[in-house]
Amino acid sequence: MSSSQELYNRLNEKLRELVDVKNRKQVSNWIWIIVGILQSQSANLSQIANYLPMATKAESRVTLIRRWLMNPQVKVWPFYKKVLEHVLSGWSEVEAYLILDGVMVFGDRWQIFRVSLRHGCRAIPIAWTIVEGNGLVKVSRLKRMLEKVQRFLKRHLKRMTLLADAGFRDCDWAQLCEELGWKYAIRIACNTYITLPDGTSERLDNLVPVNRNRYFQNVWLTRETKLQTNVSVTWTTDPKGKPEMVAIITDQIACPARLREYSFRMSIEQSFRDDKSGGFDLEHTRLQHAQRIDHLLLAMAIATLWCHELGEFVLKQGEPARCLVDPAHERTLSLFQLGLRWLKRILATGLHFLPDFQALLSHLKLKPVVIPISPNSNV
Repeated sequence: MSSSQELYNRLNEKLRELVDVKNRKQVSNWIWIIVGILQSQSANLSQIANYLPMATKAESRVTLIRRWLMNPQVKVWPFYKKVLEHVLSGWSEVEAYLILDGVMVFGDRWQIFRVSLRHGCRAIPIAWTIVEGNGLVKVSRLKRMLEKVQRFLKRHLKRMTLLADAGFRDCDWAQLCEELGWKYAIRIACNTYITLPDGTSERLDNLVPVNRNRYFQNVWLTRETKLQTNVSVTWTTDPKGKPEMVAIITDQIACPARLREYSFRMSIEQSFRDDKSGGFDLEHTRLQHAQRIDHLLLAMAIATLWCHELGEFVLKQGEPARCLVDPAHERTLSLFQLGLRWLKRILATGLHFLPDFQALLSHLKLKPVVIPISPNSNV
């Protein structure tokens, strides 16, 4: 039996149990595409097709993938919602962090905006939408997606805090969080005007000296006093080594803890990297239709969930298991990378230790890893 067929079998039982559709062929082809993504570590259709063990020409296998991607009967949210409900079944008392961010694909033609849930110093996808063009997006374009996420997650999580970067700095985003019952921590531009409680209006970068932290309570954002909020300010360095202000608005007390919380947003930055150069090569997709990208992301989401699940499995097995795929004395790989490398290792050496896909994740907390760099390092 081929390794692709083995992977199919390990995904098949759980996904068929969770996703109830009349045309079961939709699920079969979905699973084959997930298998192809995991095997090829690519979002390129011809690469995925190489790992489909059908006795047909490459063109026929690519056509099979394309037909599923363009099939209007494949309903992305109903498919994925059932899986997520199972994944989060043990999270009812969790205070979780949601991360909103966007990434460009196919040059500047499409932006993928995704809401992800922080898990083990990375993030798992919850929902996404594809918007044509580049630049900042207005809240009206993503409001429907965020409302859908709120309705779904309120049954599974105790409390949610949304983290977002300066691309979502307009007051509308914070106000939407208040409507949804979410806490928020959103980065704003350093030249933003705030109005202090005494009525003074000034730019943030004129109020905070370089390399000094400041915390402002009960201020109004902008001169027009659109939003009452709290602001935490710290400094970092830009790629050129120059000081760079980081200012975060939040509905909670401004303090160092807010800055630490906002740092969790890097989880999705790294998870997008997992989708791209570090994992599934998403940036090289040549798909030109939003629906097809949407369907491809559905398959990639399951591949990501299984990598996180396998990463947990490796950690539970202890240091001997981790050291089989992580060439360091202490963990230097993310949960996603541990799972993906374990999968590739097992495919290369034997399938006896590869568990079935269970669609279950614990609320795992991991410390970020710092990879030491040395002149002789080749890791």
